[in-house]
Amino acid sequence: MTFFYTLPMFLFLVGFWIYVSKRKHLMNMLISLEYIVLSVFLLIMMVAFTTGLETYLSLIFLVASVCEGSLGVGIMVGMVRSHGSDYMTSFSVLSC
Repeated sequence: MTFFYTLPMFLFLVGFWIYVSKRKHLMNMLISLEYIVLSVFLLIMMVAFTTGLETYLSLIFLVASVCEGSLGVGIMVGMVRSHGSDYMTSFSVLSC
């Protein structure tokens, strides 16, 4: 039974490691954040199925994560249009 919950936790840790190590481009960070969100969604679904709870919370979580992803892509598009790249070092230029 504990192996059942270790898979989403392992996926979460891998996504977090990628988020920490690939900080050069904003697109890589957004993809790793979506990976983390999907692993948390998998954990919520596994807990809901094993305990017999309703899955409405997971639907609300999925809607919120889609909104977060679209907001991140919108910020990235605005940054690329104004500065020409998605490098994280360009954020210091945004304060001007």
